[in-house]
Amino acid sequence: DILLNEKSIRDLKPEALSRQISMVYQNPEEMFIKDSIGGDIAYAMEVRRVPDSARRTDELLERFRLKELKNRDGRLLSGGQMRRASLGVALNPGILLLDEPTANLDIATRKEIMRTLEDMKAITETVVIATHDMQLVCEWAERIIVLWNGRVVADGSRNEIFGNRGIVEKVGIRP
Repeated sequence: DILLNEKSIRDLKPEALSRQISMVYQNPEEMFIKDSIGGDIAYAMEVRRVPDSARRTDELLERFRLKELKNRDGRLLSGGQMRRASLGVALNPGILLLDEPTANLDIATRKEIMRTLEDMKAITETVVIATHDMQLVCEWAERIIVLWNGRVVADGSRNEIFGNRGIVEKVGIRP
């Protein structure tokens, strides 16, 4: 069972859950269904029944530096633009789930995404990142949960995890 604020989510409808939690896929192009970024963000708000969605869409386009791209198809953007746009489509949830947010990005685009994630700390309570990118983990994570063979083998701060020689050797991670 998965608990959210100490309550089971088992009986929650996906629409209700999506007002609290958003996920950004590893391949952000899979998140776009409309012919424009503005349309995708507006649609995400409509589905979640966000009040004042036109104003909020404009705010998100501004926040993620997408205003000049709002009429472009998200599937045709550069890697970094696509990642920023997918964060816009995720809206501003209390909990954000990211699957490999820096995968297949060049150094400049990776830095841009890191800046965007840093900016999101002000508006998102919790960000959970599934990643193999230990540089991202070292730079950004406050808490690290290490999975190995489908099990949690460590849970702690950067220093606790990377300072634990047994864990580092067992799972083959390096800071």
